[in-house]
Amino acid sequence: MHERRRFPRKAVDVFLNKFIGGYPHLCRAVDISAGGIQIVGFREPATHMQSFPLELRLPGDSQTFWLWARRVSARGRRQTLEFVQPNPDDVHRLERFVECG
Repeated sequence: MHERRRFPRKAVDVFLNKFIGGYPHLCRAVDISAGGIQIVGFREPATHMQSFPLELRLPGDSQTFWLWARRVSARGRRQTLEFVQPNPDDVHRLERFVECG
């Protein structure tokens, strides 16, 4: 079977905000890579929007990530999001986080 992922992933258990219509909605990240994130939403409104701003802080990092992400797939409350044109500095920070055990 061919692996579709372009970036290595790391399991995480952190909260983040996914903004829908300008309002933050709490989600939990379950894994992350330099190219995207898999999240579980708790209570968010139904929407046809496919891209969202995210506010995320990773363990051990004092800086907050602000990223745009596009929904790639959804199954129940679990969603796979791909980062859209992330800042190269953010990509580097994410790569370092994933590589560090």
